[in-house]
Amino acid sequence: MTIPAKLYRYRPLSDDLLDRELGALRDSYLYAPSFAAMNDPMEAFYKTGGAEDQLFDTLFSQAGLSTEALYGPFKEMVRKFALVSFSSSYMDLPMWAYYSCNFAGMCLEFDTAALAIGDFQQESLHKVHYARKPLPPITVADMFPSIEPAVISRLTRKRIEWKHESEWRYITGHVGPKHYLDDALTRVYLGPRVDKEHADAVCQILKHRPVEILKGEIRDFSLHFHLLQQATFLEECERVGCGVLDPGNDLFPESELKEFLGEHYGRLLEECRKTALRPNMEGFGGSGISSASKQSIYLWTKYKLRSGRDVYHQRYFDRRCNPVPEPNLG
Repeated sequence: MTIPAKLYRYRPLSDDLLDRELGALRDSYLYAPSFAAMNDPMEAFYKTGGAEDQLFDTLFSQAGLSTEALYGPFKEMVRKFALVSFSSSYMDLPMWAYYSCNFAGMCLEFDTAALAIGDFQQESLHKVHYARKPLPPITVADMFPSIEPAVISRLTRKRIEWKHESEWRYITGHVGPKHYLDDALTRVYLGPRVDKEHADAVCQILKHRPVEILKGEIRDFSLHFHLLQQATFLEECERVGCGVLDPGNDLFPESELKEFLGEHYGRLLEECRKTALRPNMEGFGGSGISSASKQSIYLWTKYKLRSGRDVYHQRYFDRRCNPVPEPNLG
């Protein structure tokens, strides 16, 4: 399964919701509501109990228990789950109508990899599957060795009528804001019916951030976008983190890194300088040669979110300083 490089989130800019949406832009977060708050009443649909449970009930009855008693804590856990939904396209016209107040709202474009560094770091991104029928009831057998696959498969299943949304979603453990790095938001598409004052407010909030803003217009029976405000260069962006880079201390042990990279050590320095320009970059937290494979080096980076929380991100590079996946520790 290939994860899209960009994800899109449609948002309203109506008068009654304007402050909420502008506040989320200002503080760089996405709100994760409960499944019960969704417009689809069949969200998170599942049943428990099946023919296979009869054997367990027979065994449990001798101890005065039943499989239904096991489902109680499970149902309570599922009830607390929340989600943040995205689409793989910013050109879905029905979604502009449904979720962006009849083309008067906006669609946010995110860099998928950068989005995963903030509060979504411990969460998994899932593709939504569309079907005409629900999955079979969850049974006690589904709880072993892990209930997670059974739960996720039901929390990422919707009726076929929603297929046009091409949805991806983060499933989180609780309701509330999820903060992201400023440069995870790469573009804002404003609808062709957006109120000028609302558009101006969005532009003002993002004026000193690396975010491009485009406005829609209808031409020849189709939707087009033109540039309204250019993205600010990273060197000129307002900062959240202090962006400290001290190669002598941050790239330790320097001699080992130089020996490993050889003539490509300069590329590592350049990568660090580029990273330090990112608005949320706070500092480096360590580097070295991977003990797992001995064929890559790692670099820890510390970022500060607009919530004030610090998050760390680890990257790996080969001997030519090209990015590589994290070594298999198993």
